Amino acid sequence: MKNKILKASLLFLGSLSLVACGGNPGSSEGGDGGKTEPSNVSKDKTISFWHCIGHDKMRNLNRIITAFNEAHKDTDGYQIVPEKLSGSYDDLHDAVKTKLQAGFVPSITMGYPDSFSEYMGTGGVEKSKILNLDSFINNDADFHPETFVDMYYQEGKGYQYEGTWSVPLYKSTEAMYINKEMFQSTTFYKEHKNDTHGSYGAVIGDPSTWDWDTLTYVASQVQAEKGTAAGSDFHALGYDSDANLFISQMAQRNISYTSATGTGEEHFKFVDTKGTPNADLVAFGAELMDLINSGALATQGSYGSYSSDLFLKKKAMITIGSTGGSAYNDPKGSTTSDFTCSLYAVPAYQGKNNAKYIMQGPSLCFFDTKDPAKEAAAWEFYSKFVSDPELNAALALENSYDPVRKASYETDNYKNWTAQGKTEDGKDDEEKELAYRIPALTATIKDNYITSPVFVGSSKARTEIGKVLSYAQSFKGSSSDKVSSALIKAWTECINYIRSAK
Repeated sequence: MKNKILKASLLFLGSLSLVACGGNPGSSEGGDGGKTEPSNVSKDKTISFWHCIGHDKMRNLNRIITAFNEAHKDTDGYQIVPEKLSGSYDDLHDAVKTKLQAGFVPSITMGYPDSFSEYMGTGGVEKSKILNLDSFINNDADFHPETFVDMYYQEGKGYQYEGTWSVPLYKSTEAMYINKEMFQSTTFYKEHKNDTHGSYGAVIGDPSTWDWDTLTYVASQVQAEKGTAAGSDFHALGYDSDANLFISQMAQRNISYTSATGTGEEHFKFVDTKGTPNADLVAFGAELMDLINSGALATQGSYGSYSSDLFLKKKAMITIGSTGGSAYNDPKGSTTSDFTCSLYAVPAYQGKNNAKYIMQGPSLCFFDTKDPAKEAAAWEFYSKFVSDPELNAALALENSYDPVRKASYETDNYKNWTAQGKTEDGKDDEEKELAYRIPALTATIKDNYITSPVFVGSSKARTEIGKVLSYAQSFKGSSSDKVSSALIKAWTECINYIRSAK
């Protein structure tokens, strides 16, 4: 069931508009999405869709919802009713849990697998609040899982129970953004741009060759040059998500984080069962603390705000953040910034052969409403509308995300959009908005995406590992001592959460 008029409008919109996703990188924040319920729709025919997308990010999704509603209003009468519950994924998760406890049940909600796992619970498949989607998939002759980007689709199978429990909406990762003029104007760059550093082929003047050690070395050198002025609030390197920083670096360094198997404290591997933090993780955290203390590094947890804010104010030379939040790092869309933003993959520990990148972006789960006809209609909304290759391409690209169907990448809309981010010889065009340039970058790294184990408590683990640098600042002693105490605190919070959830 496809609406040609809708597709035409989405293609036209995709070629003209530039709307980024999220109020801050890694979240979906913005204006009040509100509850847009069609008039004269009975509750029995209402397919409620809980989300955290701001009003200004709903443009394409609202068009898809309208198409579904138009197709159903004179037949079975089912209507999608989107309702914004919050402005971020974490807050959405809390709001959904609160509403569920109060007896409210949606048909669909967006979010991350960590959240969905908690809606499933540990009482067995029969007590899960969300639906195993395998029966819908197997009975839908027009739905073909092999037509999806494999890792995006397989994420929906990685839960505590066998089956497919969620489906992807659109996906993103992290990128490194650099103020090109600032970097190239430093004395350090001018004197060392052709120098190599370390053992992994890094060239100081070419960020595409950097490994993690070179990135932090460059940040330290630039900080020493630019951040010594009295009262300076300059930080050479910023990282928007502390959790992503730790999780990705732990994966690259083969440091254990969590495990889907086991019970209770056995899930959390960054501290052993005797309460001793992983020594390699303590050493890494201490390096971060030393960078923070020198001023060279500012993270959301250590500084108190997103480094994208510092980046556009020219108080950070480099920032690492979500591709889905690229608009918040884009001077082309800012009224206060006028520099060139260079775009690169995030440097990996010990070089590109060890590259692992966080896979982000929301998925959808479907709740057990005790109404099979409504649940079938909700599934059709996803299978025939949201995941349609052309519609999903327009939906994703408008918000700097990657579409989930392989065929989306062959659509005219996708090709025309991405062509706008390249020069005539096919290279990254730094004069264009980041949203047009991001897809070319993510296409080169999506084979190296990683996800973390999902279980009841995995969401808490992510939250707590993201608080380590913040926790560390409240303890005394050396950087290592502070990080060790912070890791124990984070681990303890995770254990207590698991125990209280039983």
